[in-house]
Amino acid sequence: MKKICYALCATVVLLMTTVSCKDFLDEEAYTFVSGEDLIQAKNYNELISGAYTTLAYPFEWGNYHNVVNFDTDYQSGPLWAFGALGAGNFYENGSVRGFYQSYYQAIHRSNYHSYLIAQMDLPENVKNNALGQLAFLKAWSYFNLVQFFGEVCLYKTSVSEGAPLAVPRSSVKEVYEFIIENLKFAEVAMYSTRDAGYEKGRVSRGAAKALLAKVYATIGSASMPTGSQISVSGGPSFTLDDDKVKVRTPFPIKVTFSKDQVGGYAAFDSKEYYKLAMDKAKELIDLGDFDLYGSQQQLWSPSSKNGQEFIFTLQTLAGNESLSNFVATDYSGYFLENGQLTSGYYVQRDHWYQMFDDGDERITWGVRHRTPFSFDETTNTLMYSYYPAKDSLKVKQGIDGYQPTDILRYDAHLYGSKLTKFTQISVPLDGKRTDFNFPFMRYAEVLLLYAEAANEVNNGPTAEAIHQVEKLNRRNKSKLVSAIHVDNPWTQLSFRSYILEERAKEFASEGIRRFDLLRWGIYLQTMNALGGTDENDVIKRREAKHLLMPLPADEINTNEFIDVNNPGW
Repeated sequence: MKKICYALCATVVLLMTTVSCKDFLDEEAYTFVSGEDLIQAKNYNELISGAYTTLAYPFEWGNYHNVVNFDTDYQSGPLWAFGALGAGNFYENGSVRGFYQSYYQAIHRSNYHSYLIAQMDLPENVKNNALGQLAFLKAWSYFNLVQFFGEVCLYKTSVSEGAPLAVPRSSVKEVYEFIIENLKFAEVAMYSTRDAGYEKGRVSRGAAKALLAKVYATIGSASMPTGSQISVSGGPSFTLDDDKVKVRTPFPIKVTFSKDQVGGYAAFDSKEYYKLAMDKAKELIDLGDFDLYGSQQQLWSPSSKNGQEFIFTLQTLAGNESLSNFVATDYSGYFLENGQLTSGYYVQRDHWYQMFDDGDERITWGVRHRTPFSFDETTNTLMYSYYPAKDSLKVKQGIDGYQPTDILRYDAHLYGSKLTKFTQISVPLDGKRTDFNFPFMRYAEVLLLYAEAANEVNNGPTAEAIHQVEKLNRRNKSKLVSAIHVDNPWTQLSFRSYILEERAKEFASEGIRRFDLLRWGIYLQTMNALGGTDENDVIKRREAKHLLMPLPADEINTNEFIDVNNPGW
């Protein structure tokens, strides 16, 4: 009788030394709890928790956010902190391996736990909700894998149901068909957030609809023919003066790229899938299960965790080593006893900051403008740096929170945007693990997905698309898109580019930017437009092999059906 390691009370002790699909499917016995015992005890909730917990694995030491954030145009920091991932060296990188491993663990558990729960004597709605959550987790896992690795091994059922231990890679189209199939089941099987049985922090019927809309839009943009255009705020991060000294480029420039159709998506019809995305996003908007918060401060308040705007987030537990993380420390920094802020090495580049309207809350509240970077022991005082440089007059006048004694520093982790969102925690920011619930999907994205899709379906923005985007404009105190239209009437191209830029601003460091550059077929163009490196010497030059990440060596070595890695690896 095969016994599997399960997460009772939402903790997991499974440790793996290899990362092939076969290894995940052929887990050894780690506990004395058998599948038959769980069926008899009707322990469906423990099985669901065990599947969810796999999402925490890549956060234990930073794998997930490193993989999704470092390899982008707007993320930067000290060269040493960005290491291999920041330079595009993905092969056998521990974070990339962890990303691949954890999602296949999620798939295996979701398959096997569905097999067990299906055999339990439970009320129909309870069983369906449980199975719907596991179907969602399978879809989410494959959605991440197929975008970063392309063709992947598709396991639809568990080995306990007779599935083989190793299978060939499936086409991108086949993987998406399985994702959509699972989400269509989940959107009717799961509880709504309004249902009495819904548990806050878990996915819901609305989450499945949101992910379906995102899947459809991803297919729509990726399958759009080569040659379609889109603009990005970017360009070289610096120039060289007559003495060959680097001079920062103060503002990004608008660069228009001709996109590439993404490999593996030629079989899809772009317009068809954008229509599906538009309809599904509007369906969720009309459902009313989610809503925006009224301000950035309210959105990122610790009291808002798992609240009305958060559709799907990592669930954490303060004080638990496995279910807490260093995200807040890595992005926001933490305070020493003397008040000095240290760490917080991962920042948004200055070009990202310069894209905003001056009064936009995402930079007025959402970015740290004064940093106590040093402590002078002789005078027993803190020394503060300020950001950005254009606030120098405010510093001189000592207004808007600045002091005339603040100084301008161009250290890689000081001259950039430290994001306040990462302080959404319930424990002190003291350098230890915290309970930051990394946001996988927020309601703001549904509004932007709707607007993006409506623009593509109708060859330009509709009044309804503008209406939905202005909900975000008003919340963030940014210029209304209808006001922009007065001076510069929207076209399909300009609105397409606006939505992409708005996504970069709204979801900074939330793991979305790299996916966006890939799905739009402008990843290489955007990264290489930076001129090889950014202002902190982080290598941003990329080539065709970087469009897909390499499969782990263990996958190639142990799967008899795979004899070649992704191109260039």
